[in-house]
Amino acid sequence: MPPKSPPRVAIVGLGTIGRIHAERILRLDAALAAGADVRADARELFAGEYDVPTYADHETMLADADIDAVFVCVPNRVHEQVAIDALEHECAVLLEKPLAHSVESAERIAAAAADAEASCVVGFTMRFSNATRRVAALRDEGRLGSVSHVDATYLRRNALPGEGRGWFTDPDLAGGGVAMDLGVHALDLALYLLEYPTVREVTGVTRSEFGDYDVEDSAHALVRCGDDRTISIRVSWRATRSSSKRCIVRGSDAGVEFNVTEPTLDVFDTRPVGTDESDGRPTGPDEMLSVDGGDMHLAEDRAFLATLAGERTALAGTVEDALTVQRVLRAIYDSSDRGEAVRPSEYQ
Repeated sequence: MPPKSPPRVAIVGLGTIGRIHAERILRLDAALAAGADVRADARELFAGEYDVPTYADHETMLADADIDAVFVCVPNRVHEQVAIDALEHECAVLLEKPLAHSVESAERIAAAAADAEASCVVGFTMRFSNATRRVAALRDEGRLGSVSHVDATYLRRNALPGEGRGWFTDPDLAGGGVAMDLGVHALDLALYLLEYPTVREVTGVTRSEFGDYDVEDSAHALVRCGDDRTISIRVSWRATRSSSKRCIVRGSDAGVEFNVTEPTLDVFDTRPVGTDESDGRPTGPDEMLSVDGGDMHLAEDRAFLATLAGERTALAGTVEDALTVQRVLRAIYDSSDRGEAVRPSEYQ
């Protein structure tokens, strides 16, 4: 059955990210119809602010509310239950990253999504930045030549989620630490710019140095892909250096350096320095690619809502992409534990 116009959207998990999506839904051609959260205070606040019914559990919401789509904004371990239940109710699903807390859970979600009539996408927000879109356009135009390496950095100077007291630092709920939080974004960004090649081998190191918790607060990894293309990842909640969302893309004809949240790119072609003024040139915003005022969540939610009408763009994160990221994350943890390189194919 086609969705109503405008589609009716519900949010499960009414914390920070759930409220971010709620604000964007109000700006799009969609109706915010319901919310669910196990916390009474979160339900009360959400209902008061958005004037929608709220529920203590998603099962009751799915049974009672008239909805077409569900945003899943709960802790990683709960993703599977909420997403599969929503898909079985023929609701489209946007899952906040990562796909799940474990490879096994992620595989069950992927199987359910493959069998479902409704669409299911994963929230890989960095794809939707204006800078990322411009780099992808340069890649697609052939301006970069053959892209062989991507270096993705996502460092916070001192920004631990919930100051270490929330579910992000609970290994049972999150499945890990900063790699499961920020590493997901960095990995997807790099793999997306390489057009998701086969991942052959992963070498990773995770560390916990700055807090009293049972997950890592920094992670570093080298990912070897098909045709010897490579990715390097650095992520941290508490870096002893400046914060950064910097990405470097190396191509045979040109390279690009950019900050995901800034509109300009530094482009370096292969001509010797000094022979052309364009070497190392910054390039300004391209109006053709500047969408939604640079609001990545707004662009992401717009792309998700388009899937309800059968329209899917390359920017919308697929479950298959998310499952690849999940396997690479598992390989980073296992490589760190074993002290050796790991092949993600072990988990297939």
